[in-house]
Parts: sequence; C-alpha cells; structure tokens
Amino acid sequence: MNNLSSTAEEFRGGNNGGSASNTNVSKNPAGRKDVVNVAGNGNNNDNEDDLDILRKEYRNMQANRNAFAHESDRVLRRQLATLEKLRAENETLKADVARLQTRHMTRPINSYEQSQLDRLYQELEKYTSAVEEEKTKAALMEKEITNLRDEIWKRRREMGGVNATADNQRQVEKKVQLLEGKLDQALVKFNKCVSRNKLLREEIDGLRAERVTFEKVHKKVEKDLAEKKKQMALIIEQSNQAYEQRDRALLEIAAIERLNRKEEDSYQQQVADLNEELEAVNGQLLNSTKRGQTALVIDPKEEEKRAAQRRVAARASEIARAEEEYAQQRREKLQTYEDAFREISVATGISDVDELVKVFIENEEHNFSLFRYSNEQAAEIERLEEAIQALREEEMLYKEDANVRDDRIEEMAKLESEMKSIEEQTAVYESKCNSHQKLLEGIMEEIKVRMPPIPTLFFNYFSLKQHTPITNMLCQLLLTRLDFKFDDEEGGSTITTDNILHYLGVIEEKASEILSKYQRMTGVSQSKIFESDTVGIRDQGAAAPITVNPPQLLDCSSDESGDEGGESIIKPLHRSDINYSKIASALSKRKTISSRRRGSTIFQPRRLSLH
Repeated sequence: MNNLSSTAEEFRGGNNGGSASNTNVSKNPAGRKDVVNVAGNGNNNDNEDDLDILRKEYRNMQANRNAFAHESDRVLRRQLATLEKLRAENETLKADVARLQTRHMTRPINSYEQSQLDRLYQELEKYTSAVEEEKTKAALMEKEITNLRDEIWKRRREMGGVNATADNQRQVEKKVQLLEGKLDQALVKFNKCVSRNKLLREEIDGLRAERVTFEKVHKKVEKDLAEKKKQMALIIEQSNQAYEQRDRALLEIAAIERLNRKEEDSYQQQVADLNEELEAVNGQLLNSTKRGQTALVIDPKEEEKRAAQRRVAARASEIARAEEEYAQQRREKLQTYEDAFREISVATGISDVDELVKVFIENEEHNFSLFRYSNEQAAEIERLEEAIQALREEEMLYKEDANVRDDRIEEMAKLESEMKSIEEQTAVYESKCNSHQKLLEGIMEEIKVRMPPIPTLFFNYFSLKQHTPITNMLCQLLLTRLDFKFDDEEGGSTITTDNILHYLGVIEEKASEILSKYQRMTGVSQSKIFESDTVGIRDQGAAAPITVNPPQLLDCSSDESGDEGGESIIKPLHRSDINYSKIASALSKRKTISSRRRGSTIFQPRRLSLH
C-alpha cells in the first residue's frame, strides 16, 4: 500500500513536473519571439546566437517531452502491474476461503483450525479493507489520471495540438528564413555601402589631389601677394616721399612768391624813383634846350652825358613796359586762380585754402589707393585668367595624350592582327617549304640510287683506261666548272640544290636516248609517238613487252648539243609524274637542233643539260 501511495505521489509529481516542463516549453517559444524580433534588427552574430539558442531550447523541449511521456508510461505500467497482482492475490484468498468453507461444511473444525480461520478472517478483513482502500486509491488515481490527461490535452491545445512540434519547427524555419532574408538584405545594403564608400573614397582621393593642386596655387598666389604687398609698401613709401617733396616744393614756392613780391615792391619803388628822376632830367633838358637855342657852341661832354641819360631813360622805359606786361600777366593768373578757387569753393563749400588743400590731399590719397587697388585686382584677374588658360591647355594636352594613347592602342591592335596573319602565313610557308624540302630530299636520294659516280661517267665518256692524277685533276676541273662537289677522292659526289638541275639534265638526256632507241626498236614513226598520249604509249608497251638494257650515261659518240631548244624544268617531278608526251616533244626539238650542230671534234665533251 505504501508502494502504491508513493507510486501515486511519484505519478502526480511526474505529471506536475511534466506539465511544468511542458508549460516552460510552451512558454519558451512564445517568450523567444521578442528575442527573435529584436535579433532580426541586430547584426549577423546576434542572429546566429539567437538561432542557436532557439535550436537548443527546441532540443530541450523535445527531450523533456520524450522524458515525460516515457515516465508517464512507466508509472502507468507499474500501477497496472500492481493492480493485477492485487487482483490475483484477492482471487487466491477467495479460493482459499471457499475451500475452507467447504471443508468446514464437510467436517467439524478443531480449535487450531478455528484459530487459523479467525486469523484468516482477520487477514481477509484486513485485505478487504486494503482492497477497498486500493480501489478508493485506484478511483482517485483514475480521477487524477483523467485530470492529468485533461491537463495534458489542455496543455497540448495550448501548445498547438499534437502537431505542435512540427508547427514549432515550421515557425522556427520561417523565422530562420525571415532572418536569412533580412541577412541577405543587410548584405546587399552592406555591399551597396561598400561600393558607395569606394566611390566616395575615389572622390575623396580626387578632391585631395585637387586640394594639393589648389594649395600649390594658393601658396603661389600668397607668394605673389607678398611680393605685391612689398611692392605696395615700397610704392607707398615712394609716394609718401613724393608727397613730402611736393609739400616742401609748395613751401618753397610760397617762400619764393613772398620773396618775389618783396622784390617786385622794391622794383616798383625803384622804377618810380627812376621815373621821377627821368621826369626831372627831361624837365632840365627841356629847360636847357630852351635856354641854349641861342648858344652856338655845344660841349661834347655835356652831349655825351645827355646821350647816356637818354639811354638810361629808354632802358628805364623798356623795363617799365616789361614790368607792366609781367604785372598784367600776374594779374590775369591771379584772376584765373581766384576764379578757379571760387568755383572750387562753390562746388565743395570750403572757403579756407588750407582746409581745401588738406581735403584735396586726402581725396588724392584715397583716389590713389583706389587706383592701386583696382590695378591689383586687374593684375589678379589677369593672373587667374592666365592660370585658367594654363589649366585649359594642360587639359587639352591630357586629352591629346588620351587620344594619342587610344590611337596607339588601335595601332597596336592592328599590328597584332597583322603579326598574327603574318605568323599564320609564315607557318603555311614553312609547311610548304618543309614539304618541298622533303620532295627535294627524295629526289636527291633517288638520283643517288639511280646514277653512277660522275667521274666514272666521264671516264666512260672519254674512254680512259686508267685513273691517273692528271685525269682525276681534269675531271675535277670540268666538274667544278659544272658546279659538282666531291665527297672524297674515290669519286663520290654530293647532290645539292645548286647542282640538282645538272643531274636532272643528265637524266633527261638519258631518257631522250632511251626513247629514241625505243622508237628505232619498235618501228613506230616519230609523228605517231608525238600524237600518242601517255596512255597509248603505256598500252603499246604492255602489248609488246620489250626488255631494254640501258647503256651507260654519256656512252655515245654523237656531239649533240641540246641546250638551246629545250624547255626549262620549273619543278622536279617524280617518276610517276613524268608526262611522256612533253618528253617526246622536247626530244624531237633537241634532235632537230643536234642534227644541225653535229661536229667531228675529238676532245669536245657533250654539254650537259643544266636547266
């Protein structure tokens, strides 16, 4: 019974703990919404941390739910096992009681049995009461189980039903997707900010470069301004000195005018005195003239004195007239100055001369300063215009450099394309050259195989019996004139591109001889050979096979010369490429020419076909 009560208490505690854990689990996702929403506005690290926390809480919730379900099942199974055990014991006791009752009915019960029966009845009552208690407890437990199930279903409904886990998982995934979308948007904004920062950085660098340029210009302008200020100070000092000199000159002029007035006054006084003396002298002369009309003798000294007096009087009159004219001019100037001063006084409202001069000097200085400022501004404007023009010229130079650079790039592209085409042509020509070289090498090998040594040919041609140093030297000299080269003294020769035409000429001569012999042996007319093509000749050869033993080259006594009418061979041919019709036509031409030039000279070797 104690076990049953403890089991029930554990079941209730487990249910309460499970409900609490479920409550916590159900509350935790709801409580984390704000965290997720707040984290959505944070940075990437906060989002990842919140996501890890949500995942951890979700795992804990799943573990708690599984543990609660496992514990509930375990407690229920244990309680059911206990009930089954109690039912089995009850059935056993009932069977024992029935058996005892039947035994009591069949035979009398002794004291021991009675005591045992009493004890059993007591145990029966005890077990019956225990069973009732257990039933009561079982009913209570059933009720608690029902309540707990109702609570579980209630909690499940609060959690969202049976699919709460999937719903929570979907919600978490949605939140994760939302956070990932916000993260992508934040990354896009971050990339835009980075690109904008890059542009701003470039603009800042450009502005810094402009600032450096403007600082240089500013320093230059400040330097020019300092120089101009120095010049201005020097000019102001010079102007002050000039003003002082002007003031001194004005004072000197005023002093000179006062002295001139004094001298003029003294001069006027002297002129007046002289005029009075002149009038007195003139009166004396008049009186003396009147008295001396009767006199017959004139004193020379007196006459000289009178002439001097007349000269003095004339000079005095001239001086007086000049002084009068000078005085008149001065009066006119004074009148002019007075009129001008009067006009200035009317215009300015100043009647004092000193004050007028002071105002005039101040205005003159102000005008001079304004004039100097205007000159400075004009010079500054000219300098700025020159700087702007220089900047424009520099801009034009940069534009021209850019255009030249573009032109150079275009020229480089053209040159690269031309170089590529030239390289392709070079590769084609090299391949052709290699093929032609291989063809020449094949022809040279064929010539080496087919032709005997050149000295042997010459010895056979000249019918020499033995090789002597003189004959060898003679053969070498003749072959050197024909551009043949020897490998050794035994008679071996080297075939090169220079002398291959000589060998081909020899081969052509031999072919012409063989064809002529073929003509004589078959009895075919020359015109038929010329008219027949290669196929016809081959057919005839196939129809009438003839074994021809070719003689040695140059083993003939005829003195033919076939170098004038032959056709030049442009390209060496292989044996399979020989056109027999052309060979026949060339043979006929050479036969005609050789018949005309045949001679009887003994030591006249036949000229080889060198073309």
